[in-house]
Amino acid sequence: MSNSFETPESITTSPGQANSSMKQGKFNHQTATFEVEGFVHRVCRYGFEQWSAKPFSEMFASAPEGPDERADDGQERGDDEPIKLSGCTNFEFESLIEVMYPLQLTGPPTLSKEQWIGVLKLSRLWDMQEVATVAIERLSAMDLKPVEKIHLGKAHGVPAWLKEGYTILVDDLSKASLKEMTVLGWETAFRILWARDEISRLREATPNTGGYWVSAESLNCGYCYRNWGSRWNVPNAQTRCPNPSCNQLYTSNSHGVAIIDASTALRSTAPHLDDKPKIVADKVSEVFEEELKEAELRNTKATA
Repeated sequence: MSNSFETPESITTSPGQANSSMKQGKFNHQTATFEVEGFVHRVCRYGFEQWSAKPFSEMFASAPEGPDERADDGQERGDDEPIKLSGCTNFEFESLIEVMYPLQLTGPPTLSKEQWIGVLKLSRLWDMQEVATVAIERLSAMDLKPVEKIHLGKAHGVPAWLKEGYTILVDDLSKASLKEMTVLGWETAFRILWARDEISRLREATPNTGGYWVSAESLNCGYCYRNWGSRWNVPNAQTRCPNPSCNQLYTSNSHGVAIIDASTALRSTAPHLDDKPKIVADKVSEVFEEELKEAELRNTKATA
């Protein structure tokens, strides 16, 4: 079996000597060499200049050998003089590189949650708004836990996550374990509990102008209960008593209804069916106002 390689007809080869008559084509990518935690990476500069123009343009301009990464002899600078990056791990940096220079043509790569968190961290750190948007979209689709939304929302300025996380826990504390609540810190945990207590007090104290509310299951025929002590449910004024010996409407002859256990049947307020989501949302906005404003401000600056 031959291992020879046949060059396609559309590709020709020639000696590597430079030809002075050649013109520069559209693409002439320069590279940059970075060092992160002792690992050296040589990558194209265009991604950093395009997605984070100011920070990296300044960084390349202040590089020891100049912005084109070439030494005096015209050769590209070696890996022994990389630009050292701080504030990130090699895992985070490599995750960012995978997004900036994907190896497939189908859009952003498939990364783990931890990788996307690293991408979000660095894209916020280096003002890469387009990259941050992609990271937020991908992480939002990963069903983050409420505590994760709060933590990441605070750390990286994502107000939607922050509000969603607080809203879920204020509405239902069972969505987080004791260990997860400990991660949030005692002050945040206390404010979540305080907001829940305030909502409970508000709902109990809300007056009901319609008087008392009683469930239909608690209404019994007054005639049967008064005369025989028996319970026959009559849920409304149009339903006749199901007792064959009675078969009367409770409105007839002012028989009325019998409410056997008033302590459980009567409520001073009608049940709130669809006002709780708004009450929770309003309380979250009130209790965590400063944090939400800070996250919104940070997000606004990043998108400006």
